[in-house]
Amino acid sequence: MNREILFFSAPWCGPCSQIKMTLSESIREEINLKIIDISEDIELATKHQIMNVPTFVVLENGTEVSRKIGATTIDYLRKM
Repeated sequence: MNREILFFSAPWCGPCSQIKMTLSESIREEINLKIIDISEDIELATKHQIMNVPTFVVLENGTEVSRKIGATTIDYLRKM
């Protein structure tokens, strides 16, 4: 199974900045997390109907299986 988490964020978003500071490269690799700046990838944000940031979208084999809107912890992301 191919699983990844898309983290939609924006440079002006305070909670997004705080979350990014806690996400080391090793944690991002461990949970297969990709950070997407909605101002740079509007097409992907639109495709996933992102209305708020931060938003975390869990994909399995390219299909959304879960979503979390708002700030969260690394432990929560590991369990998603």
